[in-house]
Amino acid sequence: MTDRSRSEKPDTGTRGRLLALLREGTWTVDDLARRLELTDNAVRFHLEALMSAGTVTRSGLRRGEGAGQPAVFYSLTPAAEQSFSRAYAPVLIALLDEMRDRMTTTQLLAFLKRVGRRLGRDLPPQSGSLLNRARGASDLLNALGGVTTVEKSADGYRIEGRACPLASAVEADNCVCAAVTSLVAEVVGAEVTERCDRSGRPRCCFEISSNPNARAIAHG
Repeated sequence: MTDRSRSEKPDTGTRGRLLALLREGTWTVDDLARRLELTDNAVRFHLEALMSAGTVTRSGLRRGEGAGQPAVFYSLTPAAEQSFSRAYAPVLIALLDEMRDRMTTTQLLAFLKRVGRRLGRDLPPQSGSLLNRARGASDLLNALGGVTTVEKSADGYRIEGRACPLASAVEADNCVCAAVTSLVAEVVGAEVTERCDRSGRPRCCFEISSNPNARAIAHG
């Protein structure tokens, strides 16, 4: 290996320490260089890579007393902050257990469908053909952690998944699928029927009707 290729190889250990510092707050290049015992240029190299990945962002300026350039503050993006937390699944499962104790299955399903519709209403509206809207819903599920594609079906389209964005919660209580189904229905503006495979590790499957007279409802 040449010196050049060795120097270009990502230093994941350094980036891990840099991210750990950014979890504590916002820092300038000088701050990070001092704490990591690196040169400013080395810190900038890692920050640029992390910004390209959507993990780090510029978040303000520190103005000094002199006439020099203000120092830029760097921080984690909201998405990166969320990726460090492992609390979402256990909190959601505990919340479902609590609701199970207080609601009938019918009431719980109705509640989760309302949650899905609320999530969908907070998103930018999808437009264009049903295929484009189905692809938008698939992209959304993938952004949330799923692995899905859109396939043509006899009555419209089908979103098929090889992984579920809420797998742990679905394994604990498959009523969770009702919320995701309502979310997909809200995004595509069409009737959606849930056909998820829960025989092993949960895999999403949503049938999207091309019937223009169908109501945008979700069958959980």
